[in-house]
Amino acid sequence: MQLKNVGKSFGNQAILEDIQLNISPSKFTAFIGPNGAGKSTFARCICGLEKRCKGIITINNKVLNRKQRLSYCYMVMQDVNHQLFAESIYEELILSMKKPDESEIDLILKKLELLQFKEKHPASLSGGQKQRVAIASALASQREIMIFDEPTSGLDLLHMRDVAKELTDLSQIGKTVLVVTHDYELIASCCTYILHLENGMVKEQYPLDLSGIERLKKFFLQRGDNSV
Repeated sequence: MQLKNVGKSFGNQAILEDIQLNISPSKFTAFIGPNGAGKSTFARCICGLEKRCKGIITINNKVLNRKQRLSYCYMVMQDVNHQLFAESIYEELILSMKKPDESEIDLILKKLELLQFKEKHPASLSGGQKQRVAIASALASQREIMIFDEPTSGLDLLHMRDVAKELTDLSQIGKTVLVVTHDYELIASCCTYILHLENGMVKEQYPLDLSGIERLKKFFLQRGDNSV
């Protein structure tokens, strides 16, 4: 996926400015940066949820407009209450699938420890369980580009690791996986590339090798994060 001169403004305020970027399916990319850096807006521009996004986005060597990108991408938003609509968890996953497959649904729900809630209404679940349902829907969609905005928000360490494994598996089968996160442990568990945004621009980008890990630690320590 290639992005050229991608920008977004609200009124006279620029949220993103002329972002140039190549994102490879082989890279599991984490978007990091302070609050207000434009990370979530950037993710929404990529997947087509932002209606007035400037620039050119090319996927599989094709320049795609906003509506076309919606068919290639699946985004799990930070507030998952805005994207859970069905009467049961099972129906929620069916909505995401091109060809409904009950055995595949059961497999996904089992991996995320949700199978026992299959017939439950999403509104009856806890915040962390709802988060996992939204992630399960993304897995069921099998879209080429998967975008997750704070996917481990509200999850305990055990379930964070379950989610990290599922996202890693997606990357390993060739999906383009992007995650907006403030979770150091999630990044260290599964991400391979870092995109650092500040003030709506790319401050730096780097692979998560030994040198990259030190740069990542420095970023989180400067934020006062003691989980590093």
